[in-house]
Amino acid sequence: MKYDVAIIGGGPAGYTAAERAAQGGLSTILFEKNAVGGVCLNEGCVPTKTLLYSAKTYDNIKHSSKYAVSAENPSFDLPKMIARKNKVVKKLTAGIRMKMKEYGVVVVNAEALIEGAAADGTVTIVSGDERYEAAHLLICTGSETVIPPIPGLSETEFWTSREALISKELPSTLVIIGGGVIGMEFASFFNSLGVEVHVVEMMDKILGPMDRELSEMLQAEYAKRGVKFYLSHK
Repeated sequence: MKYDVAIIGGGPAGYTAAERAAQGGLSTILFEKNAVGGVCLNEGCVPTKTLLYSAKTYDNIKHSSKYAVSAENPSFDLPKMIARKNKVVKKLTAGIRMKMKEYGVVVVNAEALIEGAAADGTVTIVSGDERYEAAHLLICTGSETVIPPIPGLSETEFWTSREALISKELPSTLVIIGGGVIGMEFASFFNSLGVEVHVVEMMDKILGPMDRELSEMLQAEYAKRGVKFYLSHK
């Protein structure tokens, strides 16, 4: 079948473009090899904020005496935190799929291969055993985690943000390479749950693009909580 628009990648750019195209009356097909919603919804912004809220709640309860509230022996259940995070993500991805269905967007949950283009510009896309044609093609494949070429890293077991979001066991100590937004979110989460956290950052401050005054204030707050920093280090 031939479509007006084919979109490869079901992240925020891809599913928003699919929605707009379909609203404009264009027959639209969307290819996504994983779950719709992309990194932000499935492995980034949403799951990290969900876990951080659980950690913040636990942290507030631990220090509730500051607010004249008593809570004896507070505890947390990491597997249940992960389950709650998964439930939130599942609900939101289901909402996106419902929107796609509502607007008539065909969603193919499989990898897409661009086979080529005809003289009239029609693009042929192969996915599984099926071939699809489209007058217009939009590529919204997003990004992948970059593993830095650190000597010895390949010989050790390490996490990326993906593994950190699904682990149901806490490490006793965690070294985070990179003091950007993602690194500091995980530093906050694991520190709140009692993990000894070390942050290594090649720049002379954390949260690179942020104003120095703000990043220094945040670093001081993290340091008070026990997070150790190694700035200007590689």
